[in-house]
Amino acid sequence: MRAFLLMFFLCLFFSVTGWGQISEGGSPQEILHLKSAGVPVIDMPSFNIYLEAKSANREQSEENILKPFKFAHAFQVSLNTKNSGEWYVAGNGFYIWKLTIRSKGAKSINLIFDHFKLPENARLFVFNKKENYVLGAFTAFNNKASEKFAVSPVAGDEITVQYEISSKNISNNDFEIIRVNHDFVGILKSGDRRPLYPKIADACNIDVNCALGADWSEVKNSVCRLIVDGKEICTGTLINNTAEDQKPYILSAAHCYDKWEYAETSVYVFNYESPYCAPLDGDPSNSISGALMKAQFDSMDFALAELSLIPPPTFRPYYAGWERSVTLPDTTVSIHHPQGDIKKIAMDDDPPEIADFNSSYTKNGFLKILKWDEGVTEAGSSGGPLFNTDKNIIGSLTGGLAICSNPINDYFERFSKSWDYRSDSAKQLKYWLDPLNSNKQTLAGKQFYEGKDICAAFTNLNDNDIHENVALIKSGVFSGYWGGTNSAGITEFVEKFSIYGNEQLSGISLGVGKINKDPDSTQSQITIKVYDGNEYPETLIYSENVFIKDLVQDAMNFIGFSEIVEPSDTFYVGFELSNTLPLDTFVVYQSMRPANTENFFYFKQNGIWQSYKDESLGYNSIVNVFELVACNVDDTLNDTPIIDNPDGILVFPNPTQSVFTIVANSDISEENISVFNVIGQTVEVQMSKIQERKIEINLSGNVPGVYFIRLNTSQGYISRKVSFVPW
Repeated sequence: MRAFLLMFFLCLFFSVTGWGQISEGGSPQEILHLKSAGVPVIDMPSFNIYLEAKSANREQSEENILKPFKFAHAFQVSLNTKNSGEWYVAGNGFYIWKLTIRSKGAKSINLIFDHFKLPENARLFVFNKKENYVLGAFTAFNNKASEKFAVSPVAGDEITVQYEISSKNISNNDFEIIRVNHDFVGILKSGDRRPLYPKIADACNIDVNCALGADWSEVKNSVCRLIVDGKEICTGTLINNTAEDQKPYILSAAHCYDKWEYAETSVYVFNYESPYCAPLDGDPSNSISGALMKAQFDSMDFALAELSLIPPPTFRPYYAGWERSVTLPDTTVSIHHPQGDIKKIAMDDDPPEIADFNSSYTKNGFLKILKWDEGVTEAGSSGGPLFNTDKNIIGSLTGGLAICSNPINDYFERFSKSWDYRSDSAKQLKYWLDPLNSNKQTLAGKQFYEGKDICAAFTNLNDNDIHENVALIKSGVFSGYWGGTNSAGITEFVEKFSIYGNEQLSGISLGVGKINKDPDSTQSQITIKVYDGNEYPETLIYSENVFIKDLVQDAMNFIGFSEIVEPSDTFYVGFELSNTLPLDTFVVYQSMRPANTENFFYFKQNGIWQSYKDESLGYNSIVNVFELVACNVDDTLNDTPIIDNPDGILVFPNPTQSVFTIVANSDISEENISVFNVIGQTVEVQMSKIQERKIEINLSGNVPGVYFIRLNTSQGYISRKVSFVPW
């Protein structure tokens, strides 16, 4: 329990506003005289980016193609504080070593360290000053038995390492940079860097927080993105074992790790997803550096590694269950990171088949998906889980032919065969996942944290929302934005939340839609604020300044609170713009909503709080693209505002040839019903009210496939899936 409390403390009080794994936060010390002297720069040699990208990510023309995603070229180096960089005296009892590494044309750079053993009180930062990306401080807390350490990518083609150490502990052998990885794709959302080549996940992919994923809101938290040895992306799953001792095992594909020790130099990213059903880039800050490989078998293509740290409560980790029965399920689901993109979901409504992958792999060692009914997998999906109808893992992705235009023939390693096909503990799953030797066929998934450590994400967004920078028009004149900089005297923007209990807020993610910074200043800030209140914000209970330069446009940006914030059941979270300069533009994405929808948006204009309902612009409300992380919440809550079925909603026939009927226990109207496809687009349908509680919907004129019916009831939104099969 002490370890859990430590990790909770780390997440609350260590900075996670940068793109990186758990660190102690803070900023690198400035050394004024360096402005004229400069920092030593080492340039990486040039290479043919086009040929590298084409070779690594060739067209999927063969059925047995593997599905990892190579995004970077690796330079082998040997850089340390003795043979490169320069030492400086900080004047406060500390020495500072700095080195800049440049690789022309890189979209981002990441580093792999060896012999990483920092002494107490030492701090190491990795940053790109131009791009305002800072990782760290990394300290002795980040030391591992393997002495390996991998850092997340930093945007831009230039990266600086700064090491700060007390004069009492100064040493020349605390670490060595052994690899510089040049990102030729652009896996970070920063400016125009995402993506260059190849494109991000194709349009048929479905965001995990769309209606198709509504029943997977807990299980999805087990799936993570792997950045393997700084140059390749795969998918993995946090998996439970029969001792249920919270050992953080990650199941993925053997072909993702070219070498056994690559687990030690990989970064495991949790919760990299859009907060709702829209292709908005997620925040990759929930990451852990390093793992130890426990079992790997090439012929069955599975790998099981143990993370260097237990994922903390604010990562909302879920340990997926598994089933090793040979019985094939009626339907299957995969959750994955195609092209290294935000988390997606795919579904097959038919049973898989037992199959061979190719002659290099174990005979009958795979489950074959004949055709995906919704979504697909792509490069980067390798290692992604295949779940059965009980939401238990039955396989992990090896490869296949499936692409959006032809979603057929994907192959997943058979969990049941990998279990003990080989007797060697380093080549089987049984030894690690059944340490009690229980011989269980099935083990359910589990959320281990309890009480104050139960965390969840909350948003007021729903599947019908579309994010945009909403213009503020006064007297026919553009006056800025409803979600940011304006000339209308609006200085604060907040969102109303209602979470009942003794919740503790850990931080908030802002969906930043626009940033233009005054070129003469790096000090412009927004102020994050939390208020208690009933009808309007009343009592300020927390505030924190955030530099605009530290935020990324067109992406979710998580801002961790520096102390525990305990609001009342109804509270308001948002930001103030008072510390921005006249030439600054800062906007948070919003979604406009039609009449008769609940309002969550409030703003302060000329010192007075107002509700957006007070405006007469043809809309009833706006919702901000915010996602709030709170702990000490009811463990029956999940990450979505969708409710189950309080009004006894029935939909039949399903599948339908064209017309189906909705029946409820109370009156329903056409105005409160919307129909959309699997990628969240509203579709045109014919609706007819047959009785007070019955409505017929005709899908004729739409393409065959799966559609979602969304009902807005007095108790919230209800979602139902309908298959349209016009045979």
